[in-house]
Amino acid sequence: MRNIRISLFSLVCTYLLWPYIAVFSLYISLQTGHLEGVEERVDWSLFKKNFRVDLDNLVEVNLKKSLNKKNIQMNFDSLTLSKSISDKIATPEGLIYLFNKPDDFIEQIRQILNNTISPEKINPPIPKKKAFEPVGPNFPDLFKRIKYAFFTKPDSFRLSFNEGVFSFTMDWRLQGLFWKLIRLKILTKKIK
Repeated sequence: MRNIRISLFSLVCTYLLWPYIAVFSLYISLQTGHLEGVEERVDWSLFKKNFRVDLDNLVEVNLKKSLNKKNIQMNFDSLTLSKSISDKIATPEGLIYLFNKPDDFIEQIRQILNNTISPEKINPPIPKKKAFEPVGPNFPDLFKRIKYAFFTKPDSFRLSFNEGVFSFTMDWRLQGLFWKLIRLKILTKKIK
């Protein structure tokens, strides 16, 4: 009986740690510029669809703000911009670019929304592979940066964290034996 309890406890602990291992694995792939690693850890069809919906909402909010200020810098075709932007960013190269240079990415989105550059100008550079350099854990900083992490369903996991002025929310889903990223929401006050 004791062996059964220990086995069940081990299985539960493994299941609870499993999505964190997936997050860390994606983190290493993003940090090192490993395209194949990023490719494997994201469900690209769902990721692109969700990214496009989030960008549609962002464009709509910015359009309403511009209309309310009577300083119309955007046109109604702006709602189709999200497809062009998501096609560039919702790729392994784009995700690595976003991870390593979020300020540049947000600045380009702002310029596109203000019609100062076209969406075709976003060209995430091909990442250069680099070695992962582990740094000792900074637990106080880690607990300040992570807002929350929890299971939303037995096969869904959500992690929200802050990085500078940005807030990221990642939705993960268990697909087969692996956790895959299906949504990345970016919140910032910088896009105006």
